[in-house]
Amino acid sequence: MAYPYSVTSTTALNARTGPSTTYPAAKSYPPGTTVRVVCQTPGPAVGGSPVWDKLSDGTYVTDRYVSTPSNTGYSRPLPLCTYPFQTTTGVAERTGPGTSFPAGAVLANGSLAWVYCQRAGSAVGTTSVWNRTENGRYVSDYYVSNASNTTYSKPVPRC
Repeated sequence: MAYPYSVTSTTALNARTGPSTTYPAAKSYPPGTTVRVVCQTPGPAVGGSPVWDKLSDGTYVTDRYVSTPSNTGYSRPLPLCTYPFQTTTGVAERTGPGTSFPAGAVLANGSLAWVYCQRAGSAVGTTSVWNRTENGRYVSDYYVSNASNTTYSKPVPRC
């Protein structure tokens, strides 16, 4: 589902290929244009807002210049963006980004881990990257299929 909001900036707002000004601009929206937001995700702050809006075409704009209910934080009813990664083995979800944190539920081999963001934690195999899932738990990036088992995966933001 996409929610319509207006561009509130006084100049054209760049829509980017990822949630940061370091990603290339894909298009721009003039002030007053309606954009369709599907979810929100963290990213580098722009104008005091660390929130980025993912649009229905897959591009991202800073929430600072969009008429969502809050331009400095997350806005209901917009959901958080998540990214599906398939587990490569059974893996325990942990309360923090490391093997020293208590384990909770186990995701079965081949199930989806819906990842919200990534952060550094204790090393597992070839990586120190941990994925925070939509339920607030963590799984090691070593046990999910993605482009890299050694570093962060684009466009998943850092926690």
